[in-house]
This record gives sequence, C-alpha cells and structure tokens, in this order.
Amino acid sequence: MSSVSGRNRHLESVISVLLLSTLFLIGLGVFIKQFDVDMGRFGIDTTSAGPLLEQTEPNTQEPSLDALMPDGFKKLSKTETYNSENLYEKINGKAPLYTESGFEKLFTQRFISNDDDNLWMELFVFDMAAVRNAFSIYSVQKRADAQMLTLTAPAPFYKTSNGAYFVHGQYYVELVGSTESTTLDKAMTAIAENFASRTTVDYEKIAELALFPIKDCLPGSFKLYLANAFGFDGFTDIFTCRYKLGDETITIFLSKHPNPQDAQTSTESYYNFLIENDAADKPTANTTLKDIGAKVLDFYDTTEIIFSTGPFVGGVHEAENQTAAEELATRLFDKLSNAAKTIKE
Repeated sequence: MSSVSGRNRHLESVISVLLLSTLFLIGLGVFIKQFDVDMGRFGIDTTSAGPLLEQTEPNTQEPSLDALMPDGFKKLSKTETYNSENLYEKINGKAPLYTESGFEKLFTQRFISNDDDNLWMELFVFDMAAVRNAFSIYSVQKRADAQMLTLTAPAPFYKTSNGAYFVHGQYYVELVGSTESTTLDKAMTAIAENFASRTTVDYEKIAELALFPIKDCLPGSFKLYLANAFGFDGFTDIFTCRYKLGDETITIFLSKHPNPQDAQTSTESYYNFLIENDAADKPTANTTLKDIGAKVLDFYDTTEIIFSTGPFVGGVHEAENQTAAEELATRLFDKLSNAAKTIKE
C-alpha cells in the first residue's frame, strides 16, 4: 500500500510541474506580447539598430530619398525616419519648434561624392502636414546670410555658404553640406528640382502674402509666426515682411481674423500687452492713423503701431524711425482696407 501511495504522489507531483510549466509559458507569451506593444507605443524598435524607431508598413506617399541621388554621388547612409516622439534625437533643441507647428515625420539621408570623400551632404525632409506649417518653419529659421534663388520649382528656395533650403507643399526641406563647394551647390540644386518634380503635393496658396504693399519690399523677407509672435501669446498666424525706406529697414505685420470683432479684440490685446511691458502712447501727426484710431507707441525707443480694419490686424514692429513707420503703416492700412471692402462685396 505504501508503494502505491508513493507512486500516486509522484504522479501528482509530475502533473503539477507540467501544469505550472504550461501556465508559466502562457504567461510569458502574454508578457512578451504586451511588452512588445508597449515598446512600439514609445517608438522603440526591437528589431533593428539605428534611428528608425518605429517599424511601419511602407507608405507609398512618403518621399523616396534614394531616387533623389544626384549624378556623381552615392548613398552614404540608409534613409532614417523620425516621428514626433524621437525627433529630438536628430535635432536636439529645435524639436519643440517643429512639433508645435504640425510636424508629422522627418526623413533623412546622406550622399557622398564618388570622387572626393570630403564632399558629402545630408538631406532633411520634414513633413509638416500643411503648406502654412512648412512655410512657417522655413521662414522663421531663414539664415541671415541667405541668398534667394529663382527656380520654377521648388519655391521659395534659398542657399547659404554650405546649405540649401526650400518649401514644396507640405514639405520643408534642408540640405546641409560638409563644406563650401560649387560641386555640392550644384548637387543640392539638382536634388531640390528632382524632389519637386517627383513629389506630388496639394498647392495651397497663402493669400495673406498678397496683402503686403509691393513698393520697397525686401524680396524673400516674408515670415509666418504660427504662435507667440513678438513674445505675445495672443498673437497667432502673424505674417511679417521687411521694407527698406532710405537707410531704414522696417518690419510690418498683418493677420486675418474670422470677423472684425475678433480683429479689434486682437488689436486691443496686443496694445495692452505693450503697455504692460512699459510701452507708452506717443503723438502722431499722421492724419490717416489718427482717423482710423491706430495706436502709436514708444517701446524702448522704437515705434510700434497697431490697428484693425475689417477682419485684418496690421501694424509696424520696433521701427527706429517714427516717420518711416507711419508711412508704411498708412500704406498697409490702404491695402488691407481695400481687401476688407472686397470681402464685404
């Protein structure tokens, strides 16, 4: 009897071990599956090394960077893809500017000369989801030593000593070279033209750019601040443009609102913001500005002007010369008031 009981107990022990092992394997499988999902959610790639942090099915609408390789060059790296969660790894310090402006993805790749290993460049293609977003990033980061180039497409397009920058639809694109080089300059231009011809985009005209006066405008000086223009968080979708009057370089600005009431509210809010930051009203001899109730202020020895007409807000930002500022503000008012009349009609 004791021998039989021993065998039964041994059999029960074996069955228990098998059951526990089975349960352990099931639990381990569930854990691995859940762990894998969590890693994907946080953009961590467990299948390959490098900065491609999220494995996804190929998107036929994504730009093919391999096809952009110019003559005389070869690939130096594979295409790398970044999203809003890991963009900081590629452009540390600037990522918030992009992610707060509609950024979706960044595609990068490097090309190197077949003849000279010292000549290489990196291509950055930022998908900003909309042309206004792309233009804003392009404009607010425009280099001081920029040289505007006139191309049929892409446009706008400018170059620096070792780089090229342009907008094509929803894409903001940068090309950064290893050094100053005419060979790299030509290759960058070829890439830009190739990108524009191969990449189909929906063109959305930025109507506000046509609202600026033409005379004395500095070409290529337009900027779009999607938010926090001039340090004021109530100023969104603000367009600016620089003008040259004699020796004076002056910035004027405008924005379009849903209705005249919103425009007036925005004008008053910016005026109050300036006053709260030590600006002071100052007299003007300009009859047009007086008649429309424009605010002319002294702001740390510069002139600020702000007004509204119809759904538009307009003004001058930090001008050194009050007379020149008032002249430009008058020109801008005439242009915006005519546009407001057209909207009413």
